[in-house]
This record gives sequence, structure tokens and C-alpha cells, in this order.
Amino acid sequence: MLTPDTALMIVDMQKYYLSEESSYYHYFTHLWPDSMDYILTRCRETVIPNIQRLYRFFQENSCPVVFLRLCSSDEERRDLHRFFRETNEKGRQLGFHNIYPLASDPMAEIIDEFRPDPDDKNCIIIDKTTYSAFTSTQIAQIFKDRGIQSLVFTGLATSQCVETTARDASDHGFTILHIEDAQADYDDISHNSSLYSSQGVCGGIIYDTNRFLDYHAR
Repeated sequence: MLTPDTALMIVDMQKYYLSEESSYYHYFTHLWPDSMDYILTRCRETVIPNIQRLYRFFQENSCPVVFLRLCSSDEERRDLHRFFRETNEKGRQLGFHNIYPLASDPMAEIIDEFRPDPDDKNCIIIDKTTYSAFTSTQIAQIFKDRGIQSLVFTGLATSQCVETTARDASDHGFTILHIEDAQADYDDISHNSSLYSSQGVCGGIIYDTNRFLDYHAR
């Protein structure tokens, strides 16, 4: 049975990552044609439906759902990790503006399929500027205050913000569970390599959505 000390982590499922209208999409497609195809297809066909199922399950059990957003609060993007900051600047020089949007930009919002309800006390929205939310936010203290002990990871991208946050969470003493078919990367090899290379650090617990829901529905 699911208990309130377990939180669902939905990492960076934002419009600018998953919209073909975004500067992010156009910039990376400009650099590497078809580079976004795999991740968009996997998200639409597999990841988004599975996160929707998990989100509903956590809501039904009055358990916390944590939405992480990668975005900036600085017009010059000086608060971003240097890789994101440099990418944003290189894109700007090529005419692709706001690759990494400001927090107030509609493109920074969580996608509509599971956009959080601001009145839902079990929804926690945390804006970060680095790969790991533990580096640039007070997430550890937020979890401590809420009595959260276990984190169930979903979202984007498996080998980047998901894995980095999960590894840091493990170092902070949290139990980590990965939902394999509720995460995506830019190719299948990176996705699987990330999950299994971090398995020892993160506790070795990897589920698919059906197995997780079946187990916790008991």
C-alpha cells in the first residue's frame, strides 16, 4: 500500500522539451536533424500515459507529487548551470531565443496532460537551475518537513536530470525507485545505460508502471 512518505517525482516534463513549436526543439533539430524524434515519440506513446496513471494513483492515495521544472529567473540566464547557459547563448546567436525559458514563460509550464492543480496541497512545484534539484533548491529540507522518505522517479531525461537528482537524493538518504517506462532519454541506449549504471547507487529498484501499481495496490 502506498503511504504519504512516498512521493512521485515528475522531472522536467515541460512544454519547451515536448513541443515542436519551442525554440528548444527548433535549435536542436537545426543542429542535429531528427534528434528530437525518438524522445518525443517515446514520451507521447509511452511515458506520458504512464505518468498519467501514476499521477492519478498518487492522487487517489493522497500522496505527494513533486513537479521539477528546469527554468531561469534571470533574463541573462546567469543562474543556469553553465551547460544550459552556454547552450542558451549559442542558440541566441543563431536566432533561437529562449531555449531555456524563464520561469514566467508559458513554455516553462508542465505539459497539459498532468498540469498540477495549484490548490492541491499534495502537489509540490520546484524550480531548479541545475541538473540536480538538490544543488540549486531547498528540496531536501522540503522533503524533510513533509516527512517524505521514498522517491519514485519519472520524467526527462533519464541520463541527465533524472539520474543526477536520483543519485543526489540517494546521498541524502532517500530511498529511490525508478519507473523505467515513465522515463525517456534521447535514445534507447542512453536510457537503459543510465538506469543500470546508477542502479547500485540508487538502491537497485527498477519497476515498470504496471508492476509498481500492482504491487502498491495490494
